Amino acid sequence: MQPIDTTSIHPEIERLGPVAAATLRPQAVEPFDAFVAPGDVFRHPREVLRYPGLSHAEKRAILASWASDARAVESCPALRCLPGCRAEPVPLDAILDALQALDEGSAPPVSPAPPKPLVPAAFTRRWRRGPTGREPQLN
Repeated sequence: MQPIDTTSIHPEIERLGPVAAATLRPQAVEPFDAFVAPGDVFRHPREVLRYPGLSHAEKRAILASWASDARAVESCPALRCLPGCRAEPVPLDAILDALQALDEGSAPPVSPAPPKPLVPAAFTRRWRRGPTGREPQLN
């Protein structure tokens, strides 16, 4: 049997007892559960972006999984919401907006590309001089 963690945010919850303290505390998100059924773990894609316990890559994978599920059976949304599932259909635009916000928030600064030479590289090669300092001669 696993011990119940009774540390809580508010002292009022502690006095309700260990079971109440364990049930009233926000639960941690298991990344695997979020990958398999993101709608069961999160109500809206914005919640994925705000969740601090996930890495950037995990957030991207969860949102991509959610978008894939939304597009899988577009003509029959009832197949996406199986009986007993807590998920409600989320518009694909909301998921794509969350993915775009994730990308914009972590985009590296764009540095300008080095200028390309105006003369092709073939014309800039120089002949190597031989050990005597003279140019090589053909026989």
